[in-house]
Amino acid sequence: MPRKKFIPIKIDTENPSDIFDSHRLEISKAIINGIDYGLKNNKSKVDFANITIKGILVVTLSIDKREFLDLIEDNLKTLIEFEEYETCALAVKLKNKINEKVIKKDRVVA
Repeated sequence: MPRKKFIPIKIDTENPSDIFDSHRLEISKAIINGIDYGLKNNKSKVDFANITIKGILVVTLSIDKREFLDLIEDNLKTLIEFEEYETCALAVKLKNKINEKVIKKDRVVA
C-alpha cells in the first residue's frame, strides 16, 4: 500500500520577521506531522514549510532526523497552549517511538 505523501504548509507573508509568531500553531503542527511522515518513511530530512516572501522569494524550511526529538519537545508546549490535543497525542506517540528506538539501539547483547 503506498504511503501518504506529506505536503509542506504554504505561508505567504510580506513581513518574514514575525512569521514564527503569527503562524506559530500552524508551524508547530506542520513540524509534528512532518516528523510523523519522516519516521514512517525513514527520511533523514523533511521539508515542512514553504514560505513566500512578498510574492517573490520562496524559502523552504526543513527538519533533520537528528532534530526530531528536540523539535517534538519544543512544539509540544505550543500545542498544549493552543489546546491542540490530537496533535499533542501524536507528538507524545512519536517521542515515545523515538525513545524506544534509542533504547533498543543502545542495548548490547552479551
